[in-house]
Amino acid sequence: MFKRSRKSIPTNLVTNKKAIDLSQVDPGVKNTSSPVGLPIPPVKLPEINPVMTEAQRVAATTSVSGRRAVSRGTMFMALYLWMLSGAVILSLIARRTQFFPGDMSITARLQKNRQPWLRRFFFGVSEIGFVQYAIPQTLGVAGIFWALRFRLEALFILLTSSATLLNVIVKRVIKRPRPTNNLVTVVKVINEPSFPSGHVMYYTNFYGLLIYLLATNWRSGRIRNFLIGICATLIACIGPSRVYLGAHWPSDVAAGYIYGGLWFSGVMALYLRVKAWLHPAKAAKGVLSNAIKPLQQPGDEEEKDAADTDAQQ
Repeated sequence: MFKRSRKSIPTNLVTNKKAIDLSQVDPGVKNTSSPVGLPIPPVKLPEINPVMTEAQRVAATTSVSGRRAVSRGTMFMALYLWMLSGAVILSLIARRTQFFPGDMSITARLQKNRQPWLRRFFFGVSEIGFVQYAIPQTLGVAGIFWALRFRLEALFILLTSSATLLNVIVKRVIKRPRPTNNLVTVVKVINEPSFPSGHVMYYTNFYGLLIYLLATNWRSGRIRNFLIGICATLIACIGPSRVYLGAHWPSDVAAGYIYGGLWFSGVMALYLRVKAWLHPAKAAKGVLSNAIKPLQQPGDEEEKDAADTDAQQ
């Protein structure tokens, strides 16, 4: 019988000769080493807080006070209501007639221009109004306003979607059929009533409120004026685009502007009431609850600091 000899195991097989210097490893980083035993350097992501802070600072310094925004908005609302006076009669006639004077002729004149660039432009303008694009852009824009600390404005941007409810009710009451291929060229068939145009109502409320907020809450500047121009272009072009694509009659589009404008006037009236409540006169500012102060816009802080500085001097 032979005895099996017990040999010592070399230490270099148990431990790696190239030991890792633990002092060079960040204790806050988890042990994510590679298969060969070397540490993987941590990846540092860019910080978002400085960018957001700078965006909030720019928004606060370029905005006007809440009281001034209320004053501007009141003038804007009076002009808007004056332009819409008497236009509701169009919707009352639509229930009793299939075509308005000019529906066929205007549609034929628009669709006579068959240039590819015009077709693509009108299609793009109209496409972003469908629900798969309208919901993300509404939530996204409201999120931007909320991040810039314009909390009340963010809530009212979400409130513009309520115009869809009015559109559904009116369509169910009027029950006007859409244009058909035997009368005009229809690019996309939509199986729902035609009067009034839901796209036009959505654009009038959503982009109209954006114009209103930009014009009344910020001072004039390149970015503000550029955004106002884009929103105004979309509102102006959505009506002709729906007629050009054969989705609506011109009278449907006109009713969309009317109903959208009336609903938008109500949204503006509510916004002004809430805004005036959140930004009271100097004598009543002390009664404002701390719970609702976050809804105040940042422009008031700058005005308050300036007033305090003048008082100290």
